[in-house]
Amino acid sequence: MTKVILWGSCEEYGIFCKYFQFEVLKGNMQIEAVCLNGVHQISRIDGIEVIRVEELMFREYDYLIDMNRQERTAVTRILELLQVPRSKVILASIFQQAYFDLKRWIAVQESKVSIISDNCWGGITYHSLGLEFLSPFINLFLESGDYLRLLENFAYYMEQPLYLLEEKYEVNLKRNYPVVGLGDIKLFFNHYTDFEQAAQIWEKRKQRINYENLLVEMRIESREALDRFLALPFEHKIGFSTVPCDEKDILSFPIIENGYLQSRYGNVIGYFVNELASVVSKEGKLYDSLKLLNHEEDYVKVDYVR
Repeated sequence: MTKVILWGSCEEYGIFCKYFQFEVLKGNMQIEAVCLNGVHQISRIDGIEVIRVEELMFREYDYLIDMNRQERTAVTRILELLQVPRSKVILASIFQQAYFDLKRWIAVQESKVSIISDNCWGGITYHSLGLEFLSPFINLFLESGDYLRLLENFAYYMEQPLYLLEEKYEVNLKRNYPVVGLGDIKLFFNHYTDFEQAAQIWEKRKQRINYENLLVEMRIESREALDRFLALPFEHKIGFSTVPCDEKDILSFPIIENGYLQSRYGNVIGYFVNELASVVSKEGKLYDSLKLLNHEEDYVKVDYVR
């Protein structure tokens, strides 16, 4: 049984307690205590002992569940002072993820899966589950042909140095961003303004790649791209395709054929795919993120009419 301590305000406890109670009922965790900010007159809440923040240094527990919604820098500083390692902290917000299960989350965290993604899907997936970024493919995108070429010779490209090609203007953010070369392919670091910063973060995260546990993702919009993606030698992959396909590694969306994507996402499948990775998706959760990252076969939750 995983032993946890909850940390936050009374208000935040009220918001999240139903999610914690569900995990307790499933037998996934045991709440050892609740640490309530600024509260000294309450000794128990829902029958659970209430403690002060400083007592965290002397308690034994597996994970500290952080319910705080205040400025993260202050929370991080307190955790450092209390000598609580990041690996023992779980953000309470991830319990709101559809199909969340603490046992599976712990299994994903311990497996250290590295997501290789051609757009923001990987970063959003990591962020929505409160997981460390174990991949450099965060906050950037690649064009389909370049991405497939990279995946077809992955080890080679991951040894190549980055170099600045040009700067492009981001219309939505009203600023320039660096377009970077990696061998003969282009990486569009559209969430950065500075090449040096982008390169530094790329190199740091590249060192974290777990080559023993990769999940490769791609948005697919042509039959050629679909065939090349299916032929890739990676054991675990998922493609989000506008092209009909019944292969197990592919989620295809016939809704696109009736104009849904065009009307809601400006005909950009990447925006649609990114929305699916959010904690609470406007499209609903078409798949169980934790089962997917755990490489379980029954992760798909929605079947479309064909």
